[in-house]
Amino acid sequence: MATPSCTRSLAAFVLSFAIATAAPSSAADSPFVAPRVLSATDIPYPVNTMIPGIVTLLLRLDPAAKIQNVQVLRDVPPLAGAAQTAMQSWTFAPATRNGHPVSSRLAVSVVFNPFNPGGVAIEGLKIPLPPTPPGPEDSGFSPPQITSGQFAIYPVNSMASGTVVLEVTIDKSGGVGKVHVIRGVVSLTSQSIKAVKSWEFRAARYKDQPVASHMVVAFVFPSPAIANPA
Repeated sequence: MATPSCTRSLAAFVLSFAIATAAPSSAADSPFVAPRVLSATDIPYPVNTMIPGIVTLLLRLDPAAKIQNVQVLRDVPPLAGAAQTAMQSWTFAPATRNGHPVSSRLAVSVVFNPFNPGGVAIEGLKIPLPPTPPGPEDSGFSPPQITSGQFAIYPVNSMASGTVVLEVTIDKSGGVGKVHVIRGVVSLTSQSIKAVKSWEFRAARYKDQPVASHMVVAFVFPSPAIANPA
């Protein structure tokens, strides 16, 4: 079980980018349609560690939506390595420009959730991520930013573990809109959605104007048996 001091130690590591970001996708906003996650596999909690935290990976996808390169934007060793390995088996829909598949970037953030944190806040969310040069596919687009958030609360009397992956819509005012479940885990999905809906965001901007966008965030829950060994 994560201790309060362990959770507070996240401040130096935690993200502000959280999650797969997408430029405006309607024809009225832009001819560019961002890539999306079609399916996601489980991200195992690294063996012999119960460190909580959030990592952010920037995936570079080719026109066929295959991962060509992964850049770690926010790291909490050894959590980023586990996320990076698991995402190699995820599938994606390619980005398109004017209806044609193009290369693109997709930032994915993964919350390694401590067991039964009791609503503990995620610290360090206002620390900016390292800047990355925009690609030609998303020039003029600034992704949404998480400004505050909490870990999900592990449900009482549950023995479930695993990974919940959500696609979250962020509106022009930074509010959370629709939450689409890409991968769910019984009893953990609802807690993940509840946590995300309590987070605060700064809206994405396109050509200096606030725009709606979507993000993808994964919550990785450890096994209660490992978190609380007999």
